[in-house]
Amino acid sequence: MSARLSIAALVMIAAVRTTSAQPTATCDFLEISASTGDKPAVDPQLDKLKKKFKKPPFSSWNQFKLLMQSDKTLAMRKTESIKLTHGAATVTFNGVVNKSQVRLNVSIDDDKGKNIVNNSATIEAGDYLVYGHSLPNNDGHLLALSCK
Repeated sequence: MSARLSIAALVMIAAVRTTSAQPTATCDFLEISASTGDKPAVDPQLDKLKKKFKKPPFSSWNQFKLLMQSDKTLAMRKTESIKLTHGAATVTFNGVVNKSQVRLNVSIDDDKGKNIVNNSATIEAGDYLVYGHSLPNNDGHLLALSCK
């Protein structure tokens, strides 16, 4: 009788281990070109970022154009590659903090493969984190991301 209980207990433990899924994060990636012109202009798809664009360092530009948008579901501690129009990025989802924040590692390389961002960040789920760098002609290249 105790052998049957032991087997039943092992089956229950195995079921718990296989059904307890690792958390995932669904993320939205926006690659953006930034420049300065006579008239301010923001692509309609970027309206949710207008407030961030009005603060330094992004306020040095007044025109923002969406280059690429991508949605990805990130598995826990698995690095995902994002092909950008100008360069590449990798993002690793490292977990949920305080039930409403997402912890990420973000790395961005420019067109020549030079790493320009290598950062760990914790952001509120649904908020946008924006990384950027200046280009030689005073334009900007930005990557905004938001995860839930």
